This record gives sequence, structure tokens and C-alpha cells, in this order.
Amino acid sequence: MSLSVIVPAHSKAPRLALTLAGLAGQSGCGDVELVIVADNATPAVRQVIAAAPPARVVETPGVGRAAARNAGATVARGEWLVFVDDDILVQADFLACHRSAQAEQPGLVHGMLRELIGLLRVDDPALGGPSCPPIDAAALRAGCWSPGAARAVANPLEQAAEHAEAARWPWLACAGANLSVPRATWLASGGFDEAYGTRWGMEDIDFAFRLWASGVPVRLAPQARGYHMSHYNAARWDEHHDNLRRFQQRAACPEADALDALLSPAGSVERYRQRVDQIRQRGVSPA
Repeated sequence: MSLSVIVPAHSKAPRLALTLAGLAGQSGCGDVELVIVADNATPAVRQVIAAAPPARVVETPGVGRAAARNAGATVARGEWLVFVDDDILVQADFLACHRSAQAEQPGLVHGMLRELIGLLRVDDPALGGPSCPPIDAAALRAGCWSPGAARAVANPLEQAAEHAEAARWPWLACAGANLSVPRATWLASGGFDEAYGTRWGMEDIDFAFRLWASGVPVRLAPQARGYHMSHYNAARWDEHHDNLRRFQQRAACPEADALDALLSPAGSVERYRQRVDQIRQRGVSPA
């Protein structure tokens, strides 16, 4: 089983370096190809790519996550595709866990995600640009850092995926930051919907929903853990709102219509469950 790991990269140079270090330290995963998509990449990101382990580099002109992932998948040679974002820390068995899950049941597999809020990056124009705590690369490089020593938490979407919702709505928390799929399945699906553009969010849940609706098995592989070096940008919630509405129109089901109660800044699993029940019982449309 050959794997192609696809990493879109734009501007997070220090974090990309840690992501690539973790991927370089994998074991027990067989034949692996690394594909980095430089999506209008900054000079600092290009320096990281130049110093990275051997990789196929695909150039895109700032097309956004969906199109960048598709560009990487198009040139990938592996039988299975693993999508990892440029701000994800992984442990040495990360790819082996995806490989094992696909061998057990081919389909769309999403790994567990945790937020490392101690490494929160805040993009705020009032601060003159992004602010980010220092990252101790020596402590975090593959095989040397302990997630137990960091403040790793599950956000509401991840909590939902790991409770009863995982069985009922397995597409719910499929994050493009940590998922795998047979390349043939990706091809048959048409890939990520590039109409989501450069706006933030929902292209990955949309992808998972379409595969699930077509009968492709969608499931969580808890052992394939990714640790997200968190970031926050208040302005992006407007973009997310637009993309969420696009997805809700496509999915046309209570579970999609209720997502505001889960994905908003004040969202929670309990609010989401209540909203789903409300829509089902009363036929209430989302506000």
C-alpha cells in the first residue's frame, strides 16, 4: 500500500517546518511520497520547503485549501492519499495508523485532532499583524515532545465526532487537516469543491458529506492523532458563515442546518443536539 501525503502551504513557515519534521520521522508506514503544494507561498515558506525532506512541489497561485489539496492529489502517485495541514504536529506512528485503518476498511478515514492552545496564533490587525508564542523546535520535533505536557483540548466539533454523533453523522468532523482516502475514491468524487475558494472552512466537511451520501464508509481512526497548532482570526468567521450556508444548501438536512450551534464561536455539542432535535420536531429553519 503506497501513500501520498499532501500538505498545502502558504504562510506558516515555522509551523510547516515542525509538520514536515514530524512526517519525516514516520515509521512502519511503507512506501510514502510527500507532496507539498506551495499555494502562493511566502519566501519564508519556500525556504522551509527547500530544506525539507525530498518532496514533489506543486505551485498554485493562491487558490485556497480545496483547490490546493486537489492540485496535490492530481499529481500524487500513491494508492492512498493522506491530507495534512501545514500546522499539524504528528507522532511517529501517524501514517502507520492511517495505513492500518485503510487496510481494515478502505474509505474516508479522519484521524483525531486536538488543539494545542498553548501555541495559539492570533491574527489581529490592531496588533500590527500575527502574534504567536515562541515554538521550541527542539522540544517539539518529532519523537521528542510529549502531548501530555502540552495543553491539548478538543474543540466542540472534535467532541461531537468522538461521541454518539460519530455513528450517526460520521462526516461531521472530517477535517482536511488529518484525513485519508483511496486515490480512486477521491477521483470518483471529483475531489474537494473548489467553489469554496479562498474562504475559510467547510470544504472538508462538504467532501466528507458527499462521500458518505454516495455510500463510501466514513469513520474515525482515534489512533491517528494530529495536534493542531491553534490559530484565531475573528474576521474569518464571516468567511466561514458564507461557506457554511453553501454547505447547508447542498446537504439540505437537519444535521447540516443545525451546524451554527456547533461551529460558531460559542458553539457546543449540547447546543448542536438540541438544535437538531428542534429542527426535526418543528421544521424550524436556521436563523
